[in-house]
Amino acid sequence: MDARVLEATLELLAEVGYRQTSIDAIARRAGVSRPAVYRRWTSKADVVAQALFGRSEGSAPRVSGDLRRDLRAWVDAVVARFGRPEMVQAFLGLMAELPDKDRFRAELVRPRRTHLAATLGQPGVRPGVDQEVFLELLVGAVFLRVATGRDVTDPGYAEQLTDLLHHAVVGA
Repeated sequence: MDARVLEATLELLAEVGYRQTSIDAIARRAGVSRPAVYRRWTSKADVVAQALFGRSEGSAPRVSGDLRRDLRAWVDAVVARFGRPEMVQAFLGLMAELPDKDRFRAELVRPRRTHLAATLGQPGVRPGVDQEVFLELLVGAVFLRVATGRDVTDPGYAEQLTDLLHHAVVGA
């Protein structure tokens, strides 16, 4: 049932956006009852957060020993996640309504941070690079571009963003 509900949520977000997505609509689309959804999730924001962030898009970027390649893998992963139509439709509404942002960070964001720490712990990364600030730069850049209707799938954009991030962490 969870998979059907999460898939229905993603479909609705892409079709009608965050505001028009409701627990009733999710339940109807998934073929389950409204109480069944509420037994698993406490609110629309809760189910939307799980649908958008609960699944991994393949494996998290790994350390290859080539810092620039690893940074590009992070750029590609963030572009893949934030470039999805359902993410574009839902992210701002979700962040506005999410009642427990600390829980969201702990359960859905923090697990990915281990991989980022390994990337930023490589030789060549200047001391003092703040992982939070790095992630804000990366996700913020991609999300702003998507939110303003600009294409993030252009390989030239990914290259430019990778170059800027590389320069920021190496400090050259």
